[in-house]
Amino acid sequence: MFKKAFAIIFVLFLASACVYAATATPKPKAPYKTKAFEVQTKDKFIIKSKLYYPRAKGNEYPTIVLLHSLGYSSDSWGSLPETFVKQGYAVLAIDLRGHGLSNKDAKFRLKSWRYFTNKSFVKYPYDVIAVMNSVKQLSKKVSFNNYAIIGGDIGANTAVSVAQNYPTKPKAVVLMTPYQELKGINIYNYKLPTTAILVMCSRKDKYAVCQEVMLKTFAKAPYVINNTNLITNGMLIIKQDAQCRTKTIQFINKYLPPKKITAQ
Repeated sequence: MFKKAFAIIFVLFLASACVYAATATPKPKAPYKTKAFEVQTKDKFIIKSKLYYPRAKGNEYPTIVLLHSLGYSSDSWGSLPETFVKQGYAVLAIDLRGHGLSNKDAKFRLKSWRYFTNKSFVKYPYDVIAVMNSVKQLSKKVSFNNYAIIGGDIGANTAVSVAQNYPTKPKAVVLMTPYQELKGINIYNYKLPTTAILVMCSRKDKYAVCQEVMLKTFAKAPYVINNTNLITNGMLIIKQDAQCRTKTIQFINKYLPPKKITAQ
């Protein structure tokens, strides 16, 4: 009797499971795909990054390079990569040396930014350029003839140095709390005559506000200042201030128009 009752319950369970499987709504696919990249630098440090790009058909999307703030990682950008990909961009988010997944050398020894000297920080722009060159060779989705860079504090200084040294200049750069010199990355004498620049910092950070004015000397194209009233800095500006986030997206859209996404 017990076996018969158990068999009936088991059959009913299987039937209900099949009905649920048949009626359950399939989970929608993300509107983008991702691909991880790894580059070994000349001094045998491993730099990792992630490329986001539209799931739809198409190659060579206008590309946005994201360079996070000191002490953060590429994951700290939150939904920003997805927002740009939905518009028709490819997004390359890089973990800077000693941050995120870029925390080991070729011998798998842990290396944290906390113990870096300026000798290590000044390698950041060359790391980023190495990643860009590698991704350009390995993916048809990116275009570094048509790109922009967004960076916070150490990522902002790195962005200017990359823009100065990369053969093709970016269409736009967004700098959050940049400084003339930070961790040895000096950008005061750089010239970006064709790149539109949006600069942001906290209005309550008087030193950063002064830096914005002084750094205007390297800009010959549009140089827009859009500061926040919040007490914050670096990439946290567009994470905590919705107006600054919107301004960033609009600025990129204006100087680096997205590509129309073709349906699959």
